Amino acid sequence: MARSLIALLAFALSACATGTSPSATAPDRVTNATAPEKIDDRFAVFAPYSQSTRYQLDHNPWTKFLRTAVYNTGRSNRVAARRDDNSRQTGTKVTTGSKSRYRFEGNRVLFHLFDDGAIDYVGVYRQALQDTMGRINYGDLSRDEQLAFWLNLHNAVLVHEIAKAHPISRPQSHRLRDHGNALMFEAKLVEVNGVALSLNDIRYNIVYRYWKNPYVMYGFWEGAIGGPNITTQAFSGALLQTQLEYNGREFVNSLRGVDRVRGEMRISKTYFSARPYLFPAWPTDLYDHLARYATGETAQIVSMRPTTLRANKYAASTADAESGETTRYSGNDNPGALAGDDLGGVFAKLSSTAMRGGLSGEALTLATRSQERKGRRTGSVVIIDIQTNDPGAAPERISVEEDENASETGANEEN
Repeated sequence: MARSLIALLAFALSACATGTSPSATAPDRVTNATAPEKIDDRFAVFAPYSQSTRYQLDHNPWTKFLRTAVYNTGRSNRVAARRDDNSRQTGTKVTTGSKSRYRFEGNRVLFHLFDDGAIDYVGVYRQALQDTMGRINYGDLSRDEQLAFWLNLHNAVLVHEIAKAHPISRPQSHRLRDHGNALMFEAKLVEVNGVALSLNDIRYNIVYRYWKNPYVMYGFWEGAIGGPNITTQAFSGALLQTQLEYNGREFVNSLRGVDRVRGEMRISKTYFSARPYLFPAWPTDLYDHLARYATGETAQIVSMRPTTLRANKYAASTADAESGETTRYSGNDNPGALAGDDLGGVFAKLSSTAMRGGLSGEALTLATRSQERKGRRTGSVVIIDIQTNDPGAAPERISVEEDENASETGANEEN
């Protein structure tokens, strides 16, 4: 299974090049980053400097996987989940899943259906992506291509690590035994151009440090319900601005992003963690940013512009079909029967034999709420044509594939 996936990925992972050679021109521990007192020069090699690109990376293999593995729940209708929602297994006294008012928002990764082949596929992709930087000059990529590379790498690594450890309740507090018991976001999980990097390094020490547009926040999947969505399409240099704007609009207008609790404005801790990097004139810069995306009720909340901002209660549970539930039931193992035709159909596309135990009613409630939102949503479709920084030119084809000396999965074994 693993070798067939590797062969498929080696064939699919390719890149074409356009353009010419570049010319120089109250949050928790994981997301509560503070501005570094001293800049770490290890990350200076990743400073972007080119608006043109020689290479355009093809991330279609990641898109194909995401379209199978991610369940799109639809945009938030700003209706909070109630604590008395009947979403848990009848008669169960112990639950590790989310009780958050936001637990029926946000896209989900169908981790419970991942078999070894699916996990290997993500591992090979993440390793191939790292190896690509050993075959081309990082500086030959434009800023947009570089940013798409970092976002896809970050998200693929996170999906892979959660998949290997699944089921887990809260990714941001999960520790990796094969990395010295380090927190998942702090462990050195990848190496690019000889520099060992953690997920937090990619986010704070590279992207937040060198890309100052706040919309970069919306490219980082946090593995939890409370963060921005994981999308069903890989980020690409050519579409990056449109993709980030779209994901940003969804997040800002969801309860996860901007909420009102007892008449007071509450915002995601994701914004607090980005404050030292992306919002120097706090909170004015943040309000201006939110106003760019906010509509309807959210726009009314943002217009309040309180002097003091408070964080909402971040939904830290895993963004999977079970909302972080780690108790497995011995009941019906048929996801289609449990979750309805729509959610079950998506499950079946990934694997019909990869169930690791039955599902509770959480997946059913999630699917029901999602279908209600999708059915009621009406409006116009806006097509935005955004000119990118990457000029078109005769393509130079290169191959992006796994290193022959690397392991088949490109990932550490789970203890």
